[in-house]
This record gives sequence, C-alpha cells and structure tokens, in this order.
Amino acid sequence: MNTRARFVVTFVAAPGIDGVRALRWLLKRARRQYGLVAIDAREVEIPADASNQIADAFANLRHDVAARTRRRA
Repeated sequence: MNTRARFVVTFVAAPGIDGVRALRWLLKRARRQYGLVAIDAREVEIPADASNQIADAFANLRHDVAARTRRRA
C-alpha cells in the first residue's frame, strides 16, 4: 500500500502582511519547488486563550520530530 504523508500546518500573517496573498504565494512555491500539493485550506478563528495551548503543542511536536530524527541518524 502506498500512502503519502500528509501534514497540517497553521500560519498566521505578521502585522502589515496580506495573509491571503502570502499564502497563495507560499502554496504556489510549495508545488513548483517541492512537489507539495495543497488539498485543503481554510481560515479559522483562534480564541485568545488558545495561543499558549498552540505554543505548547508546537513545542511538543518539534520535540517529537527532533527525537525521531535523532533515532534515524
């Protein structure tokens, strides 16, 4: 069975940046240079108190990826 990896990434635009235009540019570049194809994209509202939860989740994800990378080496 050939399963392709799927990734979920959440971006937020920096102040003064047109988020939609930046995302469109990023998606085009991802396809042309890396062969990554967007199959879903949606804009979501994030509650103000969620930022710490997201930061913690991202830190855990980063730790897990680093641990997997070390095991492979």
